[in-house]
Amino acid sequence: MKTFDKILRWWRVQKALTASPKKIHAVFDIGCDDGYLLRKFAGGAIRLDGCDPRLSIAPLSANSTLLKGYFPSILDGHAATTKYDAIFAIAVFEHLTETDLKASASVISGLLSDKGRLIITVPHPFVDHILAILMSLRIVEAKTLDEHHGFDPNTLVDVLSSHLKLVERRRFQLGLNNLFVFEKNRTSA
Repeated sequence: MKTFDKILRWWRVQKALTASPKKIHAVFDIGCDDGYLLRKFAGGAIRLDGCDPRLSIAPLSANSTLLKGYFPSILDGHAATTKYDAIFAIAVFEHLTETDLKASASVISGLLSDKGRLIITVPHPFVDHILAILMSLRIVEAKTLDEHHGFDPNTLVDVLSSHLKLVERRRFQLGLNNLFVFEKNRTSA
């Protein structure tokens, strides 16, 4: 990962952390990669779980489970006994198909605690063009840019609203990134 990639990741994670619940007992990171976000919560008794198809780390503690695979299908066959106060999807949902997004809404709703939050960042579609230029200049790696499919962040509310309700939306990174915060829709529990 190049320096500029690290700066952008730091900025996204910092913005996501501002939307975290005050009291957290369990965190799930969809797309946890190298555990960068999960390590922000390490050191206490917090349950730290996650999944990523390119998982590159071992569990962070005895109180951690990391799965190598794609969300939500990686959870098939795993009993969901933990209820999460925060589920993060940082720069992840623009990689998923609409079918996987719809399936994710139900799975996430089932994983969230009663006052839990789903915290998402997704870029504006124009970012794909910027990243392509930055890749050609070797400023960023953007290894998974080929998985982007012109994802429109505005569709998140429609796709996820069957099980989750939007409580906050903000733009950041000069308007090129979006923060969405959802909570469990009480009627879907």
